[in-house]
Amino acid sequence: MLPSYLRPSRETVLGVAQNAERLGFDSVWTNSHTVVPASFKPRYPYAEDGVPSWNAMTAWADAMVTLGFVAAATERVRLGVAVVPLIITDPITLAKQSATVDLLSNGRLELGLGAGWLLEEGEALGHPTDHRQARLEETIEVLRLAWTRPTFSYDGRFVKIPEVGVHPQPPQGERLPLWIGGQGDAAVRIAAEHGAGLFIWLQTPERVAEYGRALRALRPGAPLAACVWTSQEERLWAGQVRAMEKAGVDLMVIGRRYDDRQVSEIERFASEFL
Repeated sequence: MLPSYLRPSRETVLGVAQNAERLGFDSVWTNSHTVVPASFKPRYPYAEDGVPSWNAMTAWADAMVTLGFVAAATERVRLGVAVVPLIITDPITLAKQSATVDLLSNGRLELGLGAGWLLEEGEALGHPTDHRQARLEETIEVLRLAWTRPTFSYDGRFVKIPEVGVHPQPPQGERLPLWIGGQGDAAVRIAAEHGAGLFIWLQTPERVAEYGRALRALRPGAPLAACVWTSQEERLWAGQVRAMEKAGVDLMVIGRRYDDRQVSEIERFASEFL
């Protein structure tokens, strides 16, 4: 994970991205929020009390701008966002941004999508927050049309677009990898039915394995990703890596330390596992 959350700066982002490439990591990732409301109903899916560790004062660098910046400073490492909640954007804007990052990185983008859980964020931006799973499915269809057709139109239940062209198109075209983030049956179904991977955030290896089995029962061989977080005091990487490997994970994203030792931590990880 790039330090685009909590302490983003030119130095911290470049330090992680360029060292990750040098050390042989597959990809670097960011996540995405546009605005954080000063108050909202507790429904954060990754904490028992439903309240995240961040708030309206937390620094969130823009995901797509960050990846475009990293694209210019790297040559090989893939660039991922996990995930863009659709309540902060619209299908055409997302298609344009994604294609641009993919173009400027010579085809290295990995795009994660989520329905969005922070409803107040979407409301603050004036975006619809109803029928989020259905809107997610229509957005996937629009993205692939925008990325592959000279012009296209779309007449969905929620998304309606007249005949338009969205250019430039991404070098990866319809092969641009999509990841669906979510913690329920709907995310599994959408990933399976729309040829996407499933990205699981901060769950135990046992729970990740359950998601993987459900996903691959619907679509054998579907990609499975998981983000792993370990505390600063613990040296549990070996256990995490082996457990996620056993769970059938194809991509493990490590999130740890947003301080001056972040680069030394990924160097230690690389020396042990890469």
